[in-house]
Amino acid sequence: MPLQFSTACLPRSPLRTSFATARGLHLGGIELALTPLLLRRGPERIARLAERHELAIRSLDLSPLGELAHDPALVPRLAAFAAALPGCGVVALPTPRDWGVTPGGLNGFLALLGAHGDALGDRATLTLINPPGGTNTPPGPLDRFPQLRRVVEEWDLGYTFDTSHAASAGWVITEPLPSMGARLRNIHLNDFRQPPGLDGRGPATLLPAGVRAWQLGRAPGEGVLPLRAFLRALRRREYDGLITLNLREVGARSWWPPSLGARLIAATGFCRAALDTYHPRQPGGARPTFETPGTSAETENEGRRA
Repeated sequence: MPLQFSTACLPRSPLRTSFATARGLHLGGIELALTPLLLRRGPERIARLAERHELAIRSLDLSPLGELAHDPALVPRLAAFAAALPGCGVVALPTPRDWGVTPGGLNGFLALLGAHGDALGDRATLTLINPPGGTNTPPGPLDRFPQLRRVVEEWDLGYTFDTSHAASAGWVITEPLPSMGARLRNIHLNDFRQPPGLDGRGPATLLPAGVRAWQLGRAPGEGVLPLRAFLRALRRREYDGLITLNLREVGARSWWPPSLGARLIAATGFCRAALDTYHPRQPGGARPTFETPGTSAETENEGRRA
């Protein structure tokens, strides 16, 4: 499970800061959050920056493009951009938030998927990011996992699974893993926080007020999700895809770059500690214990304030 973080974690810092931070954390790779400005400037400078820091840009996230991510005219340009990034094997496409303004609705989006697949070829896997729930827009055709799964399988795509998006939609974050199987290529790992007064109640109860931006993209341990148990479930399943820390400054409740960097370093340590201290039980063998009573992964967030 290669561990990395998205450049969206440090949005107010130049790209060289993100690359230097990844290099300093010995990550070996990074996810590029593609903004309209970066798209206009082209991939050449970014590729040189990655080479200078000896990093692979393992994944490309199209979410920061907003509506441009669903523009059919940009498909060849986006495919060429991904092909120019060293090591890029995953392209993450968000599902539309507002289907009312999506060109062609669902049929137009399906045509877009086909165009992306043809343009990318075998160079990279197109993955869909599960949408957040609890928004004030009408429910979309891919908001529920069975519908999302059908599209992914019929169009031979992959998944980029965002944990805070899943929690905001009322999913138990470990439940889709068996159904995703080998199509799960990337995980946007982040925490989800409920509003005050909703402790112990599911995210579905947030309607009609909707999920706010500050509830998503939280640092591990700053929300209600058992992310330590989730990471260990991935190890038990022998998941070999990407783990991408995808913290957002609104969710992290921090806008000062050094503070964001400190949270990123702490989140990297959280993931490494969860994975490095856990060894799945061998068949016929005793299960090793590494945790003291009351601090197990499964109960790590019990009693935490929302």
